[in-house]
This record gives sequence, C-alpha cells and structure tokens, in this order.
Amino acid sequence: METFFTTLKRPDSPNHWLAAPADFVVKPDTVAPVFAVPVTALREACKAVVQQVKGAAIAAETDDGLHVVVTTAIFEFKDDVHVQFITLSSRQSTVALYSASRTGYWDLGTNRRRVEGWVTRIQSTLTSRRP
Repeated sequence: METFFTTLKRPDSPNHWLAAPADFVVKPDTVAPVFAVPVTALREACKAVVQQVKGAAIAAETDDGLHVVVTTAIFEFKDDVHVQFITLSSRQSTVALYSASRTGYWDLGTNRRRVEGWVTRIQSTLTSRRP
C-alpha cells in the first residue's frame, strides 16, 4: 500500500482528504493521531470500523494497508479510501488515511467527514478493547 502514497498526485479539486503523520511523504490535510497500540491492533480496529460502515468493502489488502471502496447510499457513487498502517514502535502506531471521490469536483465535505469519522471510530474501538 505504501506505493499508493509515494505515487499519489492529489487533484486540485476539493473532493479528497488526507490524515497522516505531519512528516508524511504527502502533505496531510490533518495530522493523524498516534495510537498507543501495536500496528496489528490498529489494523484490526480499522478493519472493524470498515465492517460497520454501510456500503464499504475491502477491495484489496496488503501487509501494511487497505484499499476500501465505499458506495454512497443515494446515488451509488464510489469513493476510494486508502489506508496505510505505520509502526512507530512496538507499542505505538499511526495511520495514513486518504479518501477521494472518483467523480465530481466538490463532495460537500464527504471525504473530510469520512476520514475524521473513521479516525474517531478507530480511537473508540481501541479504547473499548482495552482491558
């Protein structure tokens, strides 16, 4: 999945959003949080979130990431979400999470809300799994 981000050319349109580390290979729109869990736990939490999202399906999975296709409810537009899981240490990890519309110029903030919502849901999932 790392290859996706190293070759990413972000469009001039406002129909995409990226949360990632501040020093990421692509400048993020917002800085992703550091999670106090190993990368394997982060991956599982993210996959649990994807499974709860109506219209979301994992299209591809690699050792370090996911490609998720989200089909919108009303018009059935397809949006792509690329996730890269990043190990910071044995007990810390973070994520690069990029959501982009396949069609149209403006998404009315859908991709931003999706990225921010998924980050929040991942944090909640990890918190609820703590002993």
